[in-house]
Formats: sequence, structure tokens, C-alpha cells
Amino acid sequence: MKICILGSGNVAHHIGKALLKAGHNIVQVYSRNKVTSKAVAKRCKANAIVDIQELITNADLYLLTVSDDAIEKVSKSIPFSLSQKQMIAHTAGSVSIEVLSSTGEHYGSFYPLQTFSKSRRLSFNKIPMCIHGSDDYIAKKMTSLAKTISSDVRQIDDETRKEIHLSAVLACNFVTHLIAESEVILADAGVDKSILAPLIQETIFKTISQGASEAQTGPARRGDNKVIKSHLEMLSDRPAIQKLYKQLSSSIKTLHDRQ
Repeated sequence: MKICILGSGNVAHHIGKALLKAGHNIVQVYSRNKVTSKAVAKRCKANAIVDIQELITNADLYLLTVSDDAIEKVSKSIPFSLSQKQMIAHTAGSVSIEVLSSTGEHYGSFYPLQTFSKSRRLSFNKIPMCIHGSDDYIAKKMTSLAKTISSDVRQIDDETRKEIHLSAVLACNFVTHLIAESEVILADAGVDKSILAPLIQETIFKTISQGASEAQTGPARRGDNKVIKSHLEMLSDRPAIQKLYKQLSSSIKTLHDRQ
């Protein structure tokens, strides 16, 4: 498939390479950032452009990997209408495919459920790919394309994809933030953050193998109010984290009281 990638962030960095390895032709990488567009284009053996007016008109797919807030604006900036066989799709979790409806007849989503960083090497084979199309034509095309890079391809509509994205933010972004806050506490105590690594690894392993509810441990799960009170006192100089600790402890208690 002949593909133009619009965007040069983490998703473009990884998905472009995966599509190239699968035998697809990444023709152009567009971004207003000259440095990153060149970097992603080099990785994908494509041409880098910083002016959307230079976008070629004969690609099979225009894949938008830009931020969620920029999708509609960038799609409407494409300086031509797509033909009856051309497609446009975005890789966002929280945006309806309908924001692309004015660009062409065949539009959809090509959402990889994963956290991406340019510094990390990833294999796309086990990354869930969530596909949704405005019609059967693009749905089939996107499904076939996804199957060339992943063994886990699912048909997911807009509303369900938004729920998945919400779940992913809780499971990934918020967890990462909590670990970052725990590292601050360790740093203030003069303890290297590496001490947490075995704990974090075992927590993730148990969560996957047993389910999060079964894997839950700690003072809130045990109902150890003395420990909770002590921790809240220790966080008195950090009211935002103290409030978060209290809310999460209450949430853990409520969840397990229902079970």
C-alpha cells in the first residue's frame, strides 16, 4: 500500500517502521517540525515535507498520527479531495472518525493500543489494532493492512474505542504518574528508585496473570487504617498527593467492599 504519514511523533516513529517492514511504501512524512519529519522519514525510507501543500495526490492512504486535538485541523488542511478509492484514517483513541468525513468518502481509525516512546524498540505483532471504517471498503482495507503488522486486529467502533482509551489512560498514564511520584518520595529520602523495580515488575505480572482485583494488596485492601493515617501524616507537606492517596485508598476499599 502507498502511504503518506501526517505527523512525526512517537506513533509515526513506530508505526511507519512497522508498515515499512511489512512491505508497504511510505512515500511521504509530513510535519511542520523539520527535524522530526526528517528523522521519521529517514526511518521509513520516505520523503520529508514541512508544507502540506506538497502532499502527493495519489497515495492509497493518508494516515494521521498527529495529536488528537490536531486531527480535524490537519485533515481539513489537505489541499485536495480524495478520490473514490483513496482513504484517510487517524491513529487516535479518543476522536471520532467523523472528523475526517469532509476529506473523503472512505475514512476511519487505525488505532494501536500501546504506549510509544522513540527510545524503546517495540514489536507490533502483539499490539492490539483497533479498526473502524466509515464503510465496508475502508474497513476491509484497514483490517488487511493491520494484519500485516499485528496478529491482534479488532473491529472497534468509535464509542467503544473511547472507552478503551479511557481504560488505557487509567492503566498506563496514571500508573506511570504514580510511580513518578513514588520516585520523588524515594529521592527525598535518599533512596535510589531502582529499589522499586522488582515490586513494579511483580505487580504488573500479577495484574496480568491474576487480574487486577485479585492482585490488589496494601493497607487499603487490608483495611489497615493506622498505616493509612500514618502515610497521610507523612504527606502533609504535599497536599495534592495526600488528597490523591486518600481518594485512591477510599476507591480501593469501595471496590473490594462490593466484591
